[in-house]
Amino acid sequence: MPYILLFLAISVFGISFSCDAEPFTLPRTDTVLLKDKHSDNEYPITIKLPPSYQKQSHKRYPVVYLLDANYSLPIASGASRFMMNSGSIEEVIIVAIGYQKGMSGLNSRIYDYTPFEDKNWQRQTGGARNYLNYLKQSVLPYIDAQYRTSQKNTLVGNSLGGLFAAYTLFTEPTLFSSYVIGSPSVWFKQHDLLALPVVPTSKTTKVYIGIGELEESEGEQMVSGARQLAAKINKQSGALVTTNLFVIPQARHATAFPTTITQALDWIYQVNDN
Repeated sequence: MPYILLFLAISVFGISFSCDAEPFTLPRTDTVLLKDKHSDNEYPITIKLPPSYQKQSHKRYPVVYLLDANYSLPIASGASRFMMNSGSIEEVIIVAIGYQKGMSGLNSRIYDYTPFEDKNWQRQTGGARNYLNYLKQSVLPYIDAQYRTSQKNTLVGNSLGGLFAAYTLFTEPTLFSSYVIGSPSVWFKQHDLLALPVVPTSKTTKVYIGIGELEESEGEQMVSGARQLAAKINKQSGALVTTNLFVIPQARHATAFPTTITQALDWIYQVNDN
């Protein structure tokens, strides 16, 4: 009988709590629709401020820019929360860029994140140059004007977003001070990324590449591609670049990113006395 009463009590109070609870939202976040200065394209940009932002009015903060906001923001927000609150990493502003307004998320990311046009695809590809210009000329200036940012910033991309992050590193290396390249789609258009000319960077840059060990056998030999990418960066990006390649044990393409973003933020923003 006590077990039945306990079950009924939990059931009743569970229903009551669910009815009275407020919807969960990420704290200290704001979303704006930011237009491209050179086109009619608009993207939702979500900004999450660190815990001390309002109290420390003279402090400036690094910025972590996330692609694929719908997927990456909840993961990065949760992964960084304890690390920031415990002081193990620097507090950062998180800026998550969503998909183009009026376009499906899949079509937007395939077009915006791919550096080359590939007519073998049923969806439009090859918009990375325009998207990079959008980040450079619209997103970064807006964030720097509206918030107290420091000179440290990171670009985070996963899968096709990882392909885009690598493309950005090769073509505009000084735009970000560090890059997180998760499970990069190096295979896109017959590995054309690996033939792309590289602009050596003129400032100290950190590059973190995360890849699940099981991604090698999922169809595109992605671990081999990530290793080739790391080798190209080490050989061609210059002595100021430090590369960290981590093959995540037992991780697949669908499961690698949470580990990638957690370990990458710790590596890039770790506080020295921890």
